[in-house]
Amino acid sequence: MQPDYVVVGAGSAGCAVACRLVEGGSTVALLEAGPKDTNWRIHVPAALRPLLKDPSVNWNYQAEPVASSAGRSISLPRGMVLGGSSSINGMLYVRGNAADYDGWAQRGCIGWSYDDVLPLFQKSETYKQGGDATYRGGNGPLQVEDYRTILPLTHTFVKAAQQAGFPLTPDYNGDLQEGVGYSQMTRRGRFRGSTAQTYLRAMRDNPKLQILTGAKAGPLIFEDRKCIGITYRQGGQNKEIRPGREVVLCGGAYNSPQLLQISGIGPAAHLQSIGVAVRHDLPGVGSNLADHFGARLKHRVRGTTMNQLSRFPHVVPEIAKFFLFGNGALTFGVTSAIVFCRSREGLASPDLQLSFTPATPVDMGQGDLEKEPGIQVTAIPVRAESRGTVMARTGNPDDAPSISPNYLGDENDANVLVSGVEITRRILEQPAMAAVSLGEYMPGPEVTSRDEIMQFTRETGGTIHHPVGTCKMGDDPASVVDPRLKVHGLEGLRVADASIMPTLTTGNTNAPTIMIGEKCAAMILEDQSTA
Repeated sequence: MQPDYVVVGAGSAGCAVACRLVEGGSTVALLEAGPKDTNWRIHVPAALRPLLKDPSVNWNYQAEPVASSAGRSISLPRGMVLGGSSSINGMLYVRGNAADYDGWAQRGCIGWSYDDVLPLFQKSETYKQGGDATYRGGNGPLQVEDYRTILPLTHTFVKAAQQAGFPLTPDYNGDLQEGVGYSQMTRRGRFRGSTAQTYLRAMRDNPKLQILTGAKAGPLIFEDRKCIGITYRQGGQNKEIRPGREVVLCGGAYNSPQLLQISGIGPAAHLQSIGVAVRHDLPGVGSNLADHFGARLKHRVRGTTMNQLSRFPHVVPEIAKFFLFGNGALTFGVTSAIVFCRSREGLASPDLQLSFTPATPVDMGQGDLEKEPGIQVTAIPVRAESRGTVMARTGNPDDAPSISPNYLGDENDANVLVSGVEITRRILEQPAMAAVSLGEYMPGPEVTSRDEIMQFTRETGGTIHHPVGTCKMGDDPASVVDPRLKVHGLEGLRVADASIMPTLTTGNTNAPTIMIGEKCAAMILEDQSTA
């Protein structure tokens, strides 16, 4: 079968693109480098942590060491499996702030204002708690719901944030984001609600959708300036597929620019330096990399945390709760409450996210949990101004790209992060938390000055796993795609994933990435109907 469209990457955006195109009557081939999502850990929310280092479902990228993050090579996990990173993420559903999308529109991204994208968020979700129908959806494939089981320490944190002056926000995906609120998650019942288990699951028997797993994408195929197909490797064999209409890249902020570059599309000087023939000099490919970078504060506490519940014998009744009732500790994600706030007066919208977790991982959120009861709050500058790059090392798709996020390279990001640590400390000093805290041990009470805090963040901070921007949307010379997500100067080729974001959104990026997939499919079908 020659499909109408080839979608490369079955992640958060790719699944949405493919399924909506099929709904619209098109035939689609969906290529995924990784396997089917059969690993049981993918589906049990609290079993996430080993997946962040598991090479069977994870690209396991590493950042280039830079001085601004103390010369460390920081781990950069990305999903390589049906569902992509939505199969290995913390399941948080955060749309962002209306100002994010209005800012995109002001940058020349016509059709991407908040009023433009809100209907697509609504179309994508079914919010179990209902919410305000002005903002929330009730008939979409994504099942979004509040936490099923909330530990008392989460309530304590929310109370402390209110004592510190932050109002309770019942729904941060509704009319108001700022304040403190309980986390929302993407689920399928008690299980993880990845895009593979929501969008794809609904289309699994549709003959118009062909899903190719273990299909590692190679260079794109061109006739003059028109993309007519893509090469890939599957089962040890080199293959190609040529759609009747378009190729849509949905590989994410690391893989999409690499794929363009090995196909001869990108900064000419760099392509020549790695021995790739220049097909189209497009300087912005691989630049403008932005990511959320956070610093973690930890307290020993009195009370029940995931540190205890994840271990024998406490885990035994939690397993029973999960399978018998669909609740308990195994349904937990990574963050149970969030504060969106401003680092200083005079800002138009929040520039900080403070994420509360009733657990303390041993290292950077990816390792085992500590044995003693503890809580963690991660301070995150959400409007990061630091910019890095993703550059192919060679023309071989099997060679991982060079990723230089340049974390805290912009001094403003570092200052906002320090302010985030100070605000977090103020919350944790309130009476509600003081009643259960046994004291801060990371960074510790000896770290007090802004210079000391800044050094702490550079030496211990890490990615929040939200890379965006490397195929930036816009109409300026540094942009890669136009507002209809077509690659500038080429035909038959679009990019639809987090790489097209001109700037980071205020919060976790999975929901906005799914929205991008929804919008891409809608624009393709619109173009198709008027052709």
